[in-house]
Amino acid sequence: MRILDRVASVIRSHKLINENDRVVVAVSGGADSLALLHLLAEIDLPLHLLAIYIDHGLRPRETPQEQKTIEDSCLARHIPFSVRRVNVHKLVAQGKKSMEEAARILRYQALEEFRQECGAKLIAVGHTADDQVEEFFIRLIRGSGSRGLSGMRLQRDTIIRPLLFEKKAQLVEFLVDRGVHWCLDSSNQDRQFLRNRVRLDLLPLLEESFNPALRTTVLHHMDVLAEEDKFLHEQTETASGRCVSFSATAADGDGNDDHQAQLIIKRERFLANHPAIQRRILEKSCWQMGVRPTYEQICTLAEYLENGKNGSELHLEKGVRAERTANELLLSRPLEKGVLRGSRRPSPSINLTIPGPGSYPVPEANRELVLKEITPTDENEKNAGELWVDREKLSFPLLLRSFRPGERFSPCGGPGRKKISRYFNEQKIVPKERPAWPVLQSATGIVALVGLQLDDNVRISPTTRKILSIRWRDRQEGKK
Repeated sequence: MRILDRVASVIRSHKLINENDRVVVAVSGGADSLALLHLLAEIDLPLHLLAIYIDHGLRPRETPQEQKTIEDSCLARHIPFSVRRVNVHKLVAQGKKSMEEAARILRYQALEEFRQECGAKLIAVGHTADDQVEEFFIRLIRGSGSRGLSGMRLQRDTIIRPLLFEKKAQLVEFLVDRGVHWCLDSSNQDRQFLRNRVRLDLLPLLEESFNPALRTTVLHHMDVLAEEDKFLHEQTETASGRCVSFSATAADGDGNDDHQAQLIIKRERFLANHPAIQRRILEKSCWQMGVRPTYEQICTLAEYLENGKNGSELHLEKGVRAERTANELLLSRPLEKGVLRGSRRPSPSINLTIPGPGSYPVPEANRELVLKEITPTDENEKNAGELWVDREKLSFPLLLRSFRPGERFSPCGGPGRKKISRYFNEQKIVPKERPAWPVLQSATGIVALVGLQLDDNVRISPTTRKILSIRWRDRQEGKK
């Protein structure tokens, strides 16, 4: 099969591009990206192509020739051509970014901005099978797991890679057949970059001394890993849905820039999963909070969830804290916005007058109190954490307030009165949660520790005629 037919087949079978799509083609002037441009122009699929060259400001002597080479191809194909410049040196100077990483970040930012400005649907890049093999060893050296070792995908969001199954030699042959000239990037010979050392030194050594068919072997292995990763991803999504709840106020639902985002992992449900799924749940959870965890951090969190001390705290990057309770692991940013070091600030106190049944948001706890009158004959099932009290044993208004040290109540069904602090100990409520724990109080005394236990004096009996349902639920739950 000709290369043109192979690329067209990949595009159609994987539904990378549809008829008349507007596609931005990232072109560097090298053989791979120029072949991509010409192949997309020739395939039997009507498209609106726009070529763009990103000038990183790193090779000023070579840049003009690269732009001229791309412009010639675009003129021959009647494809609009644009140039964008990015300041890699400035980003590197800001710290903790290598030249390679800074260039990649700014390149994709510029491509996405251009895509949006042009109203294009996709960005096509010229990654090949050879790049895939190099990426495997780069990720292996850097310590990636099976997901990383499965390599680049044909599509990630708006980025597509139609040449991912093609070898560079086949692309060069295609350009030679059409008389298309391309440029050689001198930085591809610079061994200060890891990718170049892998391509120029490591791969030739392995092919010569160990396996002449190494690239094919690696690509087959990556295909297997990709299929296994797809299966594990599906299993993780299902398992995560059972044991993880995530809330964010950011419009895009992504916790990366949302200081109020928080994530809760239910301990028992989490521990019911295989360790391979547990690690993936933790990795996904960290990503949702804007943290890229290392293997060691994931293992630490797994051990912490299983055997960690209640009330203890682990510090992750970007101000994220992991807090362990008897039943949950909470990931949140408890510090003031912009503060990355230190521990959780004291919980704000609650003091809210409740005039009658209804729903009452409690922003201090990111929850809401829901009071509803029902009758014993109603066909109602009690929800987890819901409390039922005898409506006629209390009168409104009620007061929702924080727990006060030293006070007592009569736990429903228990013998006599008990200090609330002692009850917290028995229920394994961590010390950090106790100061702001909500107490519902009437004129005659405590009605309930909301979401936990009601007072024996207001419990329902066989003679109860009206019931007041008390629910303490997550505000996100109330929006469903």
